[in-house]
Amino acid sequence: MDNTEERVWAYLLKHRATADAKDVSLNCDVTVEEAQGYIDKISSPNWRQIVSTRAHNVGKSDYSQHNIQPWDIWLEYRLNPWDADIIKRVLRKKPGERRLDYEKIKHVCDERIRQIDAGLDEDTNHADMEKEKSSAA
Repeated sequence: MDNTEERVWAYLLKHRATADAKDVSLNCDVTVEEAQGYIDKISSPNWRQIVSTRAHNVGKSDYSQHNIQPWDIWLEYRLNPWDADIIKRVLRKKPGERRLDYEKIKHVCDERIRQIDAGLDEDTNHADMEKEKSSAA
């Protein structure tokens, strides 16, 4: 994406409620036709509405359909990234991928057990863990 495209998309996002081709043209140094071309590329019919992050999903999961989302649990329990990943995988519903979710959970659990056995606790950051792993080699 070049600078012009970045400028136009940023402007459209910031002014989504009111921007039209003439407005974009004046503020982004593009022709009205070019501005309309950018607007025409937007496929969502409700792109002018500001949508809450929690009101939709990105991907196949259905978290937004529930009152309690994984984020709520992560924040409430102040989970480390490993435990949060496990919660996310338990709660999601991706058709045809349930077994894969459990395989990933096992993999994350094995890594977390390795960390605990190595004396690493939740407060240890990833860089420290990598340093520990490389010094053991």
